[in-house]
Amino acid sequence: MEKQTGSWLCPTEADRARMLEAGSLVRLARVWVSLLVGVATVASGPWIGWWPTLFSALTALQVATLDRRTARSARPERYVALSFASTAVFAAAGAACSGGPHSPLLVFISLPAILMANRFRRPVVVAGALFTLAVLIAGSVAVDPAGFVDDPTLVLVSCALVIGVVVFTLSLSDTEMALRADARFDHLTGLFNRASLVPRFAELRSQAHATDGAIALVVYDLDRFKSVNDDLGHDRGDAVLRDTALLLRRHLRAFDLVYRLGGEEFAILLPGVGVAEAHEIAERQRATIAQARPGGLGITISGGVASARGTDVEWETLFRRADAALLRAKREGRNQVVIAADEVPAMAIGDAAAALP
Repeated sequence: MEKQTGSWLCPTEADRARMLEAGSLVRLARVWVSLLVGVATVASGPWIGWWPTLFSALTALQVATLDRRTARSARPERYVALSFASTAVFAAAGAACSGGPHSPLLVFISLPAILMANRFRRPVVVAGALFTLAVLIAGSVAVDPAGFVDDPTLVLVSCALVIGVVVFTLSLSDTEMALRADARFDHLTGLFNRASLVPRFAELRSQAHATDGAIALVVYDLDRFKSVNDDLGHDRGDAVLRDTALLLRRHLRAFDLVYRLGGEEFAILLPGVGVAEAHEIAERQRATIAQARPGGLGITISGGVASARGTDVEWETLFRRADAALLRAKREGRNQVVIAADEVPAMAIGDAAAALP
């Protein structure tokens, strides 16, 4: 069962991860499209007036700052949806200032609705398309009803473009989501698998590099799990894994994601979290699992914690440090969470400073 986020825009972790991943894949294209639209608007200034240039600049500003805003938010989908809505409004305002129902900028109003279709589920996309159509009509028909009656061609073509492209993109999106579910989820536990961790970490890495943000990684391994399968059978082992997955979801924020790396290994990505807070979260999870007896057995878990900040955020380094800490936890008696060796002195200094009056 997928973890719920409490958001209508992205009801589950999978929806939020898909939205962020889609954004990272089209980031460069989004910048180029904004640039081309801006150049076209400026070049057309002598014919359509200079007011649309202002709205084009506002659109470029919100596009340029979108990644920074989403990186700092617990609900990044809100900023993405607001970005699409504001782009449509700015385009409609530019059309209203440059001929209303006869403005060449009307076709640009469809761009946000097209981009929404690969980010969100069907209800959100439909709502976005209806909003786009309403904005399009407000920026054209409402501005000059007589002009629309005289020649409705451009308005009707723009409306058809919004509807047609959204319907077509939705059908592709449904297929993509079905394939994604098969490729990115561990069907036993309902968690994301290792394949889905790569693009998600790439997105977080880009955000950390841009904002000097922190990322913590916790790597877990169930203690003596092999004996469960050998002595009690794989059905009992599967029950332990499912219960463990459910327990690991506790104590996490909506945008913290749990992954099953394979076998009895799990990982948790904690964006915006330093090593001390990550250790507290991991310790609570470890204690919860020890008390809950997953699968009805006295199973425990060991963990390793590492963190990085800004341009130091790289997967190979972060995983190697967390995995080394996990191995130490195993060697030193299991059922414990160990911090990467290179972070222990810094954490101790921070704790000592916090204890000063």
